[in-house]
Amino acid sequence: MLLLLALACAPDEPKAIPADPVETPEAPLPRCGDGVLDADEACDDGAANSDADPDACRATCLLPACGDGVVDSGEACDDGGLDGGDGCDGACVVEAGTREVEPNDAPDEATATSAVGGARVHGSLPDGDTDCYSFDVAQCEAVRVSQVGPCTTALTMALYDPAGALLATGAPGEDGCAALEPADQPGARWVSGGTWSACITHVGDAVAPSYALDVTTVASATLDADPGDDSDADSQPDSCDLDADGDGVPNDTDNCPDVSNGPDTTLTLGPNGYIRTWIGAGPFEGDATTLDCRPADNARVGEDGDFAPSIGDPAGEFTWRGFLLTTDSFDLLGPYGYVAAPREAYTMVWLWSDTARDATLSVGADDGVFAWWNGEKVMDISSCQGVNLDQFQADVAIDAGWNGLLLKVRDQGGGWGLVARLLGPDGAAITDLTPGLDPEGVWRPDQADADGDGLGDVCDEG
Repeated sequence: MLLLLALACAPDEPKAIPADPVETPEAPLPRCGDGVLDADEACDDGAANSDADPDACRATCLLPACGDGVVDSGEACDDGGLDGGDGCDGACVVEAGTREVEPNDAPDEATATSAVGGARVHGSLPDGDTDCYSFDVAQCEAVRVSQVGPCTTALTMALYDPAGALLATGAPGEDGCAALEPADQPGARWVSGGTWSACITHVGDAVAPSYALDVTTVASATLDADPGDDSDADSQPDSCDLDADGDGVPNDTDNCPDVSNGPDTTLTLGPNGYIRTWIGAGPFEGDATTLDCRPADNARVGEDGDFAPSIGDPAGEFTWRGFLLTTDSFDLLGPYGYVAAPREAYTMVWLWSDTARDATLSVGADDGVFAWWNGEKVMDISSCQGVNLDQFQADVAIDAGWNGLLLKVRDQGGGWGLVARLLGPDGAAITDLTPGLDPEGVWRPDQADADGDGLGDVCDEG
């Protein structure tokens, strides 16, 4: 009973109040600048990231690079871009040399530079752009233009002469760098003096934010290349040769600068016996032929009689003139090709032999040809063809002393020319004959001007 009363009178126990739940803070999301290198970051140095300090990880968590506006190790400059022509190129190298100045899209607005001793030029080629550079070139030099690597964009080059004519081009080589090489481009060597221009552009849609070119001049004579027209075969073209015909008389005092008539000239056959010394007359036109390309039968220069012309003698409406060739083939288009085909011309030479002997006259002609040996007609060819060595042959007798060879060549169109030599009974070339330009062999190359017109007798047609 007392126990029950005690229990009944005991005060109530305070009830426990549940505690508020504890919140766990969320982990921060990855971000650039937290010092943790994440998968999409190239670097992250936390508070050390900087867009101003050299070599620092950038605030964008990118590694320092050319074009970010900060000069880092290995960079000589950094202007915040990759375009060239502004003093700092796309590789952060200082552009030493000439920088393009727009507009320079054509030769007549080219940026001026100097090719003497070589010049480095810099620029950029956005879409559709062309850049041109001008420079002075001395007479008869050669021009070389080459792209300096790295060459990540294909470029093409064009070279223009002082009159604005396109004379040479350049394209990418195996290394991807474009080059205009004068050894491969005839228009870039032995040039006329004056202000030339080189223009470049990109190929297709691939723009070139930055490029560098070297422009220089070199001596044309150092190039292993065909000089072109070279009358005296001295590896200098006539346009650049102070003595074009090689006769020992400078052009400015030579009264016949394109044909040798100087005191030091000796008349000889070519190394293989081909005749390189002729007098010629023509061109004659309007004569009808009887068969295919056969020459006309009418005697234009009196070849059927006692025929012994020399330089300056009349030949129909023309006069006989001299030709001292440096090649075996006589290209008649040069002196006579200014009239339309069909056309005809005569050529003649005297040949001295120390002994009498039998021989074979061997001729190639474009097209038909008559041949007279010592006044006797020995060849009558009517076929049409190009010049082929030793194509037509006739037996002749060489007299001791002077012998006369006359050819009449008809051209029906296209090429026009001839080659001729004499062969021995064994078929070998006869090389010991001495050519002459008059029937007695007394003419010798000199500066004679019989009519006083200022033009040497060798090349005087009137």
